[in-house]
Amino acid sequence: MVQARATATMRLAQHHAWCECDRDTLDTPWKAELCTVLHAGSEAEVQLRLDEFLGDQMLEVRRALRRVKRVARLQRDDDNLALSYFGQALLRMINQRWRAKDGPGTSSVFNYTANLPMILESETRSCIRDDRRQGLLDGTAGVPGGSAQDRKSAHVGKSRQLFEVEHGCLPSDEELVVFHNDRMRATRKDAARQGALISRSDLHAARAVPLGAASLEIDERMAARAPADAGSVNWSDRIGAVVARCEQLDRERERLRARRLKREPVRSADVARVYFIHHAIGEFPTRRDLLERLEISEPAARRELTVRVQEVLNVARDLFADYREPA
Repeated sequence: MVQARATATMRLAQHHAWCECDRDTLDTPWKAELCTVLHAGSEAEVQLRLDEFLGDQMLEVRRALRRVKRVARLQRDDDNLALSYFGQALLRMINQRWRAKDGPGTSSVFNYTANLPMILESETRSCIRDDRRQGLLDGTAGVPGGSAQDRKSAHVGKSRQLFEVEHGCLPSDEELVVFHNDRMRATRKDAARQGALISRSDLHAARAVPLGAASLEIDERMAARAPADAGSVNWSDRIGAVVARCEQLDRERERLRARRLKREPVRSADVARVYFIHHAIGEFPTRRDLLERLEISEPAARRELTVRVQEVLNVARDLFADYREPA
């Protein structure tokens, strides 16, 4: 009896001082580490505790992600991509399910949860499915999410780029239609039957700008339709304002940072520039693109990328609010 009581006391000591976790769950995997994360009193402490958690448990996290990659049919070498989705799943569960609603602390859901690794593994697969269903995960040909319209838009964007390389200037609508259709006829057996040919009306169809592509709330999208009198300058000005606002947020964050990072921080302005670099042709990067173009490989930086993307999307939603489709 004395030994059992001592063991229980030792388990509890690994949790936060204000721990409310059910006694039967105290020594389950990741419970103590995430208990301290949820009780963290500031954003800086949350980041510190999450960094410690990922550093201590990375071996077990990677073991779970091997199963995620196999089930979700990701490539074996997609470690960075899978870990990024794990970070998104972890933040989503912390913010929406496990943290107390009235401030730092744990919810009753977390207090009685005993299998955190399995839950996070399932949530990671859910995040991947959400992106795949929206066509936001590249390399997904032949699985739900790769719609014909998405593929057609990608081909048109490629034609636009090839025209610019060949002629040294951006094509007019008429030139792009002719160039694209000629390219499709030259590379396909029956381009018309396959629905690969376009007309001018296809170039200006309403399109959904996936501003929620990597956000914590995947189901929110901002449908955008450019007004008839709005040209590329208008869109570029808006995006310039997004970058400027992100630069301001980056400066404020650096000024308030309590301790210097041992790595280069992920800056919202850099994320915004990469995210909107090809906005003029309706192309937006996938999560894999962001990781590669920003050269992010450290686990803590991959987790921070999810937060910075969310920040960029929030700024963009505010500045593009008058482009939303009426409800």
